[in-house]
Amino acid sequence: MAIFDPKQVVVLLDGKEISDWSDGSDVINATNQVDAGQLIIGANGTGVFIANPDKSGKLTLKIKQHSADNAYLNKLFNQQKNSIKTFMPFTLAIRDLINDDVVTATKGYFTTPTPYTRGNGHNAQTWTIVFEQMTINLEQGVQ
Repeated sequence: MAIFDPKQVVVLLDGKEISDWSDGSDVINATNQVDAGQLIIGANGTGVFIANPDKSGKLTLKIKQHSADNAYLNKLFNQQKNSIKTFMPFTLAIRDLINDDVVTATKGYFTTPTPYTRGNGHNAQTWTIVFEQMTINLEQGVQ
């Protein structure tokens, strides 16, 4: 039987730990932005695989509504929005301390602004950051 503990996953943006997750099974989502390539089949039925050199990735984080992590990310989002010239792009490091999965990324920028939503319940803030290069290394994990 494999084991996993979400409290043993560390997310660092520029070395600052982000950890005040909302509820759900997808509060941390790192993915490559494009397919690794495309298979093209010619009129004679033979094919050629065209590798895609794009190594970009996208990170989506879901944070509790009134979290200090939200305030931190909002401050950085506003800095990027108001002065892109002085904004320092993000570096990312995610590590599953039990299973040794690792995600690293460089040159990250916010894309989709998180909305201001309030009502009769909790509203997670969803942050989206894209990276010029992202590497995802998955391990077998502890058995």
